[in-house]
Amino acid sequence: MKKIYFALGVDCESTQPAVNNPSLGEKAIRGIAEVINKNNGRCTFFVIPGDIKQHKHIYTEIEKQGHEIGLHIHPEAQGYKQYCGIYGPEEQEKIISEASDIFSQAFCRKPTAFSMGYTSTNDYTYPVLVKLGFTHGTCSIPGRILPECAAIWAGAPLFIHYAHPYNRCLEGNLDFVEIPITVDWESRIWSGKNPQDLRVELVDTKSHSYTIEKSIKRQIEEQIQVKVIRPLTHNTFEFDDPGNFRRQTLEGIISSFNNICDKLSITGKITTCFEVSKKFREIKSI
Repeated sequence: MKKIYFALGVDCESTQPAVNNPSLGEKAIRGIAEVINKNNGRCTFFVIPGDIKQHKHIYTEIEKQGHEIGLHIHPEAQGYKQYCGIYGPEEQEKIISEASDIFSQAFCRKPTAFSMGYTSTNDYTYPVLVKLGFTHGTCSIPGRILPECAAIWAGAPLFIHYAHPYNRCLEGNLDFVEIPITVDWESRIWSGKNPQDLRVELVDTKSHSYTIEKSIKRQIEEQIQVKVIRPLTHNTFEFDDPGNFRRQTLEGIISSFNNICDKLSITGKITTCFEVSKKFREIKSI
């Protein structure tokens, strides 16, 4: 398929205790949406319960523009211990259900898109998500080895796939489309615990451009049927300020993505995780 998707996910967590700045969160949401809209694209906002309560009106507004709203989880923001990957299936179901109920009350529908804070999961997580009605999202950063966050993704698939029902680091036939964060699989940061990933605030545009081009070329070479670049960021930076470094980096990443697509004669599209997962389901049956 001569097309590649750019599926930015924004983890919205401005009300969690470590940040506690909903005003900044609101400005960041609007700034990110503005950048994406100017580039004729759409993206996915994954939102923790506290941010849903605080910013429901904004998410309702940007959803009407075509952006996707999904659920994000940080257990400590709900009064639990910090990392979801330390919990068994019953406890995970309770934590995620509580958050899902708040989402449903706000938007009059159940969430289907999901993003896990810290990518902290274990082999119970995907089946729990499917049981609760989630169909797609991001739980993995391939190559991440952060046992202190209960986030172990060594050897996990680099590209979009169906989750495995028993092993989170394998492709499988579970009815959940996993869209991993894009990484440079040969580059390590944080004392070797994490690959350089496509987190907007991590490095500058030039460094991110290398990762984007490297990933696109590999997906073309391996004939990946649904090709995806999956960046991420958070609503905890001043994306409303045109002079802010993170906003400029986001704009630079989008520009680089478009230029690389032109150079490699592939069509790029900036869109939501839902659209990417829908295309994947059309092409890849379980």
